[in-house]
Amino acid sequence: MRSTRPAFASPPTAAPRSFGTGMRLIVSAGLALLLIGAQLVLSPGTSHADRKPDEKQEKVYQTPADLGDGAKPPTPVGTAWLVGNLDTGEIQAAHEIDKKHAPASTIKLLTALALVDVLDDPKQKVEAEFEDMEIDGTKVGLMQKNKYSVDLLFHAMLMSSANDAANALGRAAGGQEKAVALMNEKAAELGMTNTHAANTSGLDDKNQYMTVSDMMKLAWAVCEDDYLMGIIDTETFKFPGGKNPVTKKKFKGYEIQNHTKIVGEVNGGLGLKNGFTRHAKGAYIAVAERDGHRVVSTLLGIDNNSRQAAVDLLEWDFAQKDPKSLQTIPIGQTITPSPAPTASESNSDAGGAASGDTASVGTDMDSREGAEASGSKASAETFGVSNEKLLPAGMLTVAAALLLTALIIMIRWRRGKSSR
Repeated sequence: MRSTRPAFASPPTAAPRSFGTGMRLIVSAGLALLLIGAQLVLSPGTSHADRKPDEKQEKVYQTPADLGDGAKPPTPVGTAWLVGNLDTGEIQAAHEIDKKHAPASTIKLLTALALVDVLDDPKQKVEAEFEDMEIDGTKVGLMQKNKYSVDLLFHAMLMSSANDAANALGRAAGGQEKAVALMNEKAAELGMTNTHAANTSGLDDKNQYMTVSDMMKLAWAVCEDDYLMGIIDTETFKFPGGKNPVTKKKFKGYEIQNHTKIVGEVNGGLGLKNGFTRHAKGAYIAVAERDGHRVVSTLLGIDNNSRQAAVDLLEWDFAQKDPKSLQTIPIGQTITPSPAPTASESNSDAGGAASGDTASVGTDMDSREGAEASGSKASAETFGVSNEKLLPAGMLTVAAALLLTALIIMIRWRRGKSSR
């Protein structure tokens, strides 16, 4: 008996099997893509702050409730600090006093001490140049082709922490290389054995560092210089105007303020110097005198509230009726320096000392941060993909392959159906 089924009909099981297989693959791949996508989105590594949920926030320094006699000393948040008697060199509280760290603008005190001996005529005129104007960081606003007295430049450098003024003074002293050599000679003379200068401004440099114990020696020497202390003791100062060399228009003078905010704001405050860069963080040298007794606090690498921490250390020390001495820093002793090494020898020695120390040594902000970022990326990535996302990315690839396979099966099934 002849079959009544049309000759062109496909076997009843062929189409449903291919179609069902393709649909199951599509659904499976779709679910996999959805789950993996959710994992990538919710991964802690993709958060805006790049912070794990349980990561602790940075500790913030706060003034202790009690700074009186017998109270525990304040503990600044940072690399190193001390407080002590500036007249005797005795330290009452300290942390990591010999750890080298980038000094930021506190090194301008060393710049001043070294260059004031060479630029001993306050009325000497110095013509500003474009290199002064283009220097990074804080500036007082020197205008090229205009002339400024040495006295004006010292005021700008020590009061406003002006890098353009520090650069101009260095050039007036014989050039930056000569000025830096003078600074290192002065540091050696003061027994600052863990200090090395690389520029007059305090901008980060891998060969520029200081310790808080050396900062104490520096503070004593600055306090002994009447001319520099007369500047540091000034709260406001009238800086002159000038003429724009391009437009020929005159501009008015303006008032500058003392950035350290110790003089006039702290009982008996003598002032001295503050500093900050993103790498060095906060640095401070603060001195106050009460009843003929001078106290100094020095800080390096302070995460936050460096001025408040410096002032609190002063207040705590003054409040102690019978403070115990942890150790004594030799201050007030000048040393006849040996013949200075050549520039290449000096840089080589400085680099060796810095690399051999476990402390964080200052460097140029852009290059240092770039190197750290590059190193971190290399250790946290494989073939350009972060390690924490490597597994989900692989799973995503597999899911995509499944989806592609399903689509190929569906296309082949449709072509087979249409050809029959």
